[in-house]
Amino acid sequence: MSTAALIVAAGSGSRMGHDLPKQYLDIAGKTILRRTLEAFVAHPRIDVLQVVIGAGHEELFARAVMGLRMPMPVIGGATRQQSVLNGLEALARREMGAPSVVMIHDAARPFVSAALIGELLDALEMHEGVIPALPLADTIKQVDEEGIVTATLPRHALRAAQTPQTFYLAPILAAHRRALEEGKTDLTDDAAVAEAAGYEVATIMGDPRNRKITTPDDLRWAGQQLGSAAR
Repeated sequence: MSTAALIVAAGSGSRMGHDLPKQYLDIAGKTILRRTLEAFVAHPRIDVLQVVIGAGHEELFARAVMGLRMPMPVIGGATRQQSVLNGLEALARREMGAPSVVMIHDAARPFVSAALIGELLDALEMHEGVIPALPLADTIKQVDEEGIVTATLPRHALRAAQTPQTFYLAPILAAHRRALEEGKTDLTDDAAVAEAAGYEVATIMGDPRNRKITTPDDLRWAGQQLGSAAR
């Protein structure tokens, strides 16, 4: 089986409060996007890389991947869900043949490990989809629109989902197409898309270092991980 990494890099990163989309910010001499891509380029079980970028980000992307052998990026949509669908459709149309498996990963998670990638691919042999997830340390409250607590959720049954979320290409593409047809356009990750289609999605233990860079504090943390101040 061939495996593709689909890197979703179409967001604007507005919570970062920076002029550049967060995936193009620098951490210790390399952009977040490049660090993410290099993690997959270096993995022996990844055969194809496909990146989805935002409209107008072509020059930023070209600079970020300079020196890497990369296919042309796909332009994303107005939502992450649409961007992923655009990327999946591009993989399905590949002239050299569609991959069997796709790992859908946030560009803003540059610390994904080779071990986690391998564990997800191994686990997929027994499931329709597999995601990395972390147990929650804090007590989780459900609140109403006014912020009043309405329930305390059972923490032992809850997980914080990470990426790469790993599926066989044909079923997850069908699930995304179906979600669009049914008007389910507010699903926040690919596991939710698979769940809506009735697919089984298993979890494996995630990695605390596989953190999504979303805020300035996250960016400072990322720089500390590399022994250098991020800028």
